[in-house]
Amino acid sequence: MKRLVLAAVSATALTLSSAPALGQENDPTGDELAQVAEMFGGMFTADELTEEQQTRLPQAEALMAVMMPEGFYAEMMSEMMGTTLEPMMTMISGEGGANLLLGSRINADPEDYAGLSGAEKVEVARLLDPGFAERGRVMQEFMANIMVDVATDIEPGFRAGMAKAYAVRFDAAQLADIAAFFATPTGQLYATENMKLMADPQVMSATMEAMPQMMQRIGSLEGEMRAAMEAVPAERGVDEMSAQERARLAELLGVDESDLGDLVSAPAGDDGDLYQDTDEAAEDAAEDAT
Repeated sequence: MKRLVLAAVSATALTLSSAPALGQENDPTGDELAQVAEMFGGMFTADELTEEQQTRLPQAEALMAVMMPEGFYAEMMSEMMGTTLEPMMTMISGEGGANLLLGSRINADPEDYAGLSGAEKVEVARLLDPGFAERGRVMQEFMANIMVDVATDIEPGFRAGMAKAYAVRFDAAQLADIAAFFATPTGQLYATENMKLMADPQVMSATMEAMPQMMQRIGSLEGEMRAAMEAVPAERGVDEMSAQERARLAELLGVDESDLGDLVSAPAGDDGDLYQDTDEAAEDAAEDAT
């Protein structure tokens, strides 16, 4: 379960512009990645298009060709990575990163070197880590390249999905109106720029203003989740099941009931298997990072 959770976290993290650490002990196997792919694939199901919607699909596909020409998604992702990653990497390569490095490498109370100027902290950081400034640039380029590659893989499916969504949500007359608008100079500009607006610096800057509240909210999530889980029945060991349940479990697993004790492990802990695994995963990640 632990490795499966890690695989799912890796897949989710990649989608959210993070890269899984490759070549480490807890890297998910091919089978586990296949399980995660199946899990995510079954997470969102869509109804088949009706005959009427199917007749509108060519209209919708024509609109998508205008809104999302080949290479569009990778271009949009590249712009988004530049908008979001560059300020972060600049911070890491500057005083913010220097404070983190000093905090982890200097065995003294932070107040002892609080009098250092920002430039002096960066100088100390560069003495401890000659690649201090360069590291941020390499990370930024690495992450940007990964996301562009991922966007290139995602783009055909994304375009096809958008076309189907348009065919479902708009009737033939409305699709024709949209196409007529896209045929105008303003419409052509809107068609190509609309999807990119989410990565616009103005939007990103306004969104980042809510970061302190978001971080505060995230900090309270673990306790809230545990409280919400209190009403959920706890995991059980084989010895806690009724005779009928043990017999059914053995039947489902294709083993003798007497073998269940060796085959089925005990619950991970008071908080349940998921808590146990994710806690261990977090500990492993922290150890890997150090």
